[in-house]
Amino acid sequence: MQGRLALALVAGLASIAIALAIGLVAIGAGIRDRGADDSISVTGSAKRSVSSDYVIWGASLSVQAPTTAAAAAQLGRWLEQTLEALKESGIEDGELSVAPISTETLYKRGKVSGYSLTRFLEVRSSRLDAVAGAIEDSSRLLAAGVPLSAGQPQYVYTKLAELRPQLSAEATKDALVRAEAIVAITGDALGGVREVSSSPFQVTAPGSTEVEDYGIYDTSTRDKEVTAVVNVTFAVR
Repeated sequence: MQGRLALALVAGLASIAIALAIGLVAIGAGIRDRGADDSISVTGSAKRSVSSDYVIWGASLSVQAPTTAAAAAQLGRWLEQTLEALKESGIEDGELSVAPISTETLYKRGKVSGYSLTRFLEVRSSRLDAVAGAIEDSSRLLAAGVPLSAGQPQYVYTKLAELRPQLSAEATKDALVRAEAIVAITGDALGGVREVSSSPFQVTAPGSTEVEDYGIYDTSTRDKEVTAVVNVTFAVR
């Protein structure tokens, strides 16, 4: 009887020892894993001022008349005056395109009352000053009775693709500087990069604070600010 009790006691103690050993191994692994997972995520940014190098300007002419023939004749006269004025303002043939006539049938009390014809014009050029002058001169067409409906010019920076790698690199360096400053306070050491993610570029008017998840591309101003933002995760030792 005593032999069996002693055997059971020994077996119980052995089980406790094994459990303690397994527990210590698990705790040690947990500590090691926690240390391996220590990291810090920092946001870095970089900004560059640029000037647009391309402009797009659109305008249209519309006329209403009882017949398509009358409307087309009047629209043709106005288009001729407009093209002549744009040429005199310095717009070149290769910079100007004219869309085909767009026709709309007008109804009154269920019956055809007339027709509306429209021609759309567009100027695309790298000569921003020349286009700006033509836009200013176009007001003379209104004074001459030509109903030119002009839109706002759209200013574009065409070298954004070339700028992206440079700004992304600068933003990443900014994130590194920020991370080093933070770990210096805590007494830790900065390890390698674990993850890098970038946000869409924000192309805004100078001084703007606008930010959109999918990026902004402002075309209303010639001068712009391009901002790159990256989020970098570093290991911490």
